[in-house]
Amino acid sequence: MTLARNDCDWIDECTRESRLRIGEEYSHEADLARLVELADLKGNETVLDFVTGLGFVARAFAPHVKKVDSFDPDESLLMRARDIAELADCTNIAFTIADPLDIPFKKNSFDIATARLALRHTVDSGKYLDEISRVLKPSGKLLVADCLAPHSSELVAFLESVMKLRDRSHISSMSLSELESLLEGRGYLIDQVEIYPKLHDFKTWANRAGAEPDSVRMLEMMLRDATPRAKRHFRIEESEGKIVSFATWMILIKAFPESAGDS
Repeated sequence: MTLARNDCDWIDECTRESRLRIGEEYSHEADLARLVELADLKGNETVLDFVTGLGFVARAFAPHVKKVDSFDPDESLLMRARDIAELADCTNIAFTIADPLDIPFKKNSFDIATARLALRHTVDSGKYLDEISRVLKPSGKLLVADCLAPHSSELVAFLESVMKLRDRSHISSMSLSELESLLEGRGYLIDQVEIYPKLHDFKTWANRAGAEPDSVRMLEMMLRDATPRAKRHFRIEESEGKIVSFATWMILIKAFPESAGDS
């Protein structure tokens, strides 16, 4: 198992602590298994996990493929991801420190590329996808999993306020139409889209990102004072004046380079 170097100062200390705080229980989230299912694996594939974080996607794919190359701009995260992978006996994962806008892989290198919860953390989502397109084989598959923005501007404003207060690394979630435009504008054929609610225990969700106590109180107030429409959409549940849970919406997309549809 390798940990190659590629200098990049991309993550600040607050964001780093938030990402390192994510517990191992999140390696069992339903979308990870579903991404593996959507890939229709044969066992001989090479996979790129784009901005791997603690390597949840890489470890989900590793038992089913030939090799996973996973990269992240943060060395601390990759060292932790490598240690977790070694404990799990995942010997076919390579970890590389890299800038998402300049990844050190050759053109047409991978059968599958995954981008899970990566696009919402950047203003350069189009450039991210350009890099993925460069290294994905013409016959390859792209799998995207991310937080979905609602169609309503009112609900979008509410979601973005909540997400940014809780996680300073959050830039913006995209709607289905925005994701479709982003992918189709780069020549992808969207084969499958799945949308589902992801339920969060409020205290666990807020504390997982390391939000300050004042921010947690403000988050709870925002959810408690949400409009009836927002409470329905985000399935906000409270008990005795305390927020118990709420839901964000996830989207999974399977897409092919346009050239794959011509073969």
